Amino acid sequence: MSLDAAKGYFIKNGKPFFLISGEIHYFRLDPKLWEKHLRLLKQSGANTTSTYIPWDWHEYEEGKFDFTGETHPARNLIKYINLCKKNGLQLIVKPGPYILAEYEAEGLPGWLLKRISKNSFALDEFGNIISPNLVSYMTDEFLDFTFRWYDKIMPIIAEHQASNGGPITMMQVCNEVGVFQWLSGKIDYNPTVINLYKEFLNAKYNTIENLNSVYGTEYPSFEKISAPIDKIKNRQDYCAYFDFHLFYRHYFAMYLDLLIKKIRSYGINVQLTHNIPGWIYGNAAELPMLISTYEEVMKTRKDLIFGLDHIPEFVSFRNAHSDLACNKILEAMQPYGPVWAAEFQSGTREHHVKCDPNDLETFYFASLAHGLKGLNYYMFSQGINPDGKGFYGKAFYYQTPLSENGVKSPLYDSTKKVNDFISKEKEELLLSEVKSEICVGFYKPYFYTELTTSQLLKEKRLYIEKLGLTLDPRFVREEIFFNGLLRSLQTLNFNYDISDLENSNVENLLRYKQLWVVTTEFMDASTQKLLADYVKNGGSLILYPEIPIIDLYLNPCSVLKDELGVKLTKSVSPNKIDAFGIDDVYTVFREKQIFQNVSKTEIVSTTKTGEVCGIRKNVGNGMATILGYVFGYTTDDHLHLIEKIVSLDSIKRQVKLSDPDIQFVIRKGKKYSYMFLLNYHNQKKSFTVNTRKYTMNPFSCKVIKQKL
Repeated sequence: MSLDAAKGYFIKNGKPFFLISGEIHYFRLDPKLWEKHLRLLKQSGANTTSTYIPWDWHEYEEGKFDFTGETHPARNLIKYINLCKKNGLQLIVKPGPYILAEYEAEGLPGWLLKRISKNSFALDEFGNIISPNLVSYMTDEFLDFTFRWYDKIMPIIAEHQASNGGPITMMQVCNEVGVFQWLSGKIDYNPTVINLYKEFLNAKYNTIENLNSVYGTEYPSFEKISAPIDKIKNRQDYCAYFDFHLFYRHYFAMYLDLLIKKIRSYGINVQLTHNIPGWIYGNAAELPMLISTYEEVMKTRKDLIFGLDHIPEFVSFRNAHSDLACNKILEAMQPYGPVWAAEFQSGTREHHVKCDPNDLETFYFASLAHGLKGLNYYMFSQGINPDGKGFYGKAFYYQTPLSENGVKSPLYDSTKKVNDFISKEKEELLLSEVKSEICVGFYKPYFYTELTTSQLLKEKRLYIEKLGLTLDPRFVREEIFFNGLLRSLQTLNFNYDISDLENSNVENLLRYKQLWVVTTEFMDASTQKLLADYVKNGGSLILYPEIPIIDLYLNPCSVLKDELGVKLTKSVSPNKIDAFGIDDVYTVFREKQIFQNVSKTEIVSTTKTGEVCGIRKNVGNGMATILGYVFGYTTDDHLHLIEKIVSLDSIKRQVKLSDPDIQFVIRKGKKYSYMFLLNYHNQKKSFTVNTRKYTMNPFSCKVIKQKL
């Protein structure tokens, strides 16, 4: 394999390699202009191009295939592949079966959707077809047709892969599996799915008695279990939905594993990838949830790497933290693979979203500062859909570096500037690192919500008050963890790493001066014990807004509370508190955890009625800072609060910066360091770094390179 990704970065022919790709869809361009687009992409400094291969486009009627342009010149895939090689570009191919890409029926052939039976579609709880374009992945009929498509397209890919002298170095396996239910909240209850669900429960619990003891139910057998539907009204519903989320992670792993085994059977040895969506309305707070849906695949298929869809739409201070947060979370869950952007915004899908090249250029450099190891500009070239094939009409993407006729836009110069910088710095930049003294815990069970919350319909199935809970995990993870803590740390210019708590250990966590963990009322016993052991062995734990006291199935579980030796109650008081010497800090909710045995602890936060809602306590050889109130980042006091807590362990910024609005990142390589200065504000900035003066234009990045 000439390209692989086994060391946290791409490797080509045994050497570190920064993948710079641009998405060009041959089927959306005049074939006479194919070479012009590829040549201009190459001249921008790219080394790779990427394209979907729509099943619908090439099997235009059942059993009738065209890959040489006999029925339409834009179907000449063989010619396009050869042009990629001629122009010195590697090629990423994405043959589906699903491609999405705003292509009609997401790329599935129209004849197929008319041909297959009702039982091959995704069905709702009443047996109705959810969508005319949405099949059930694991049905025999759909897989049979998919593999017939594979029988035609995979030999072509194998023939033109790099090991056979061709340009193809990477292939995407299907596309954005799970995105439909995340957006719509509609669950596939196809009988095939439900049978697999019952098999999953059987394997998980072994006996029906074990399941009944956890759920509090009286099922006579696994066959009698029904998949959860409707709202969560009680603990039994909650337990069932929790396992349903675990099952769907298993289900996606089964589907992708099946496709991968079939792909490999054709002698294909290229690097395989799959992309993770998640930005919505310019914010990526939901992307970690989508990352979590692939957790089982990441454990079992190390030959499949995941890439992020980085689509900020409008780049601004409001979403400046999103790419770093998602990069760090993917890195924590996929330590064996590079962090790369499979869809790296270049232009815009929606015509009403106007993207300034300066904004995107700033985002591109920020992404390099934040550890991106490869990118695919999406889209590099605008496309015009073949007749009847565009889901939203004729044009596909706007404000791209190249128009459909190959005319450069101002964004072309921005991509070239970024590409030239990457190519000039080569391995030194690619292998550079950022030093972090802060670790933030990532706890995946708080993200198991794609089956209980709809993004588009805004419908929720989880009503926490019916379960005796006070904290909605989705609110906590989005507004307190993602848009609160992670945004604050970046705004304050404190570097952080992220650790997957379920796959970490005390030794790894102790490499950091602090561990921040944002919690709700529930957490499994093993993770609670991990946090307690971390403190006892000398760690500094910052935990808020509530010490968990129940497990993932809502059974009593107070391992962490007991190990820390605290006694708690709850109280309702005004939203303002006094914390770490800061008066009137705003808290989101009036309800707070109150600490009762505080005679031998340091009191750091009190309510306006004098109750203790935050303490620092020595536990073993370490220190626990426990805050029983909910705060995100809405006021300057929240930044001051986090900065005070960070300073408790003598954590300092790497440089002195006179303007707190400027963000900086220092990456150190073997010979050089790179300081990225980022101005996400719509005004010119003059400031000093240490004693040196700088001036930056609105929405811009400056890179200072120094020899070590």
